[in-house]
Amino acid sequence: MSWTNTLQASLSASRRPNVMDVVTRGCQNIMQRHRSGQTEAFYHRMLEIHLYHHGIPCLKEVECFAMSGAVPVLVGRIDLEIDHTTIVELKVAPHINQKHVNQLMKYVRARQATGMHVRHAAVVCFTEEDSVEIRQFNFNERVSPYFLLTRASEKPP
Repeated sequence: MSWTNTLQASLSASRRPNVMDVVTRGCQNIMQRHRSGQTEAFYHRMLEIHLYHHGIPCLKEVECFAMSGAVPVLVGRIDLEIDHTTIVELKVAPHINQKHVNQLMKYVRARQATGMHVRHAAVVCFTEEDSVEIRQFNFNERVSPYFLLTRASEKPP
């Protein structure tokens, strides 16, 4: 690899924005522009468009499964899975409550159990007072603290 390719690769890697910063700025811009009173589907689509314009891939309405023995069981649908590292649950409500956080954590645990490396998760609530409330969680661990994946040859601790 020539020195120009190395330099170009290092410069492009350092310019990559933090996904949660882009999500936060996007939600604030959406609320400033469109105000409250919209549906969750509307805010969902606007955030997708914002991520698209920033070159960040996302999947919407991702079905999330957990295993019950050998049978996959549908846990729910994740609103946005961003860049295969971030899970965002969108809400339109007066404020974020514990039920919203529990739903998000259920998705995080299920995705981590399948081997996904979840770095960030957030509940984004578009409130009635023309503001956005965001509760963000960062995960530094490679493996979920809730599920320990073992091979058949290994004995559980």
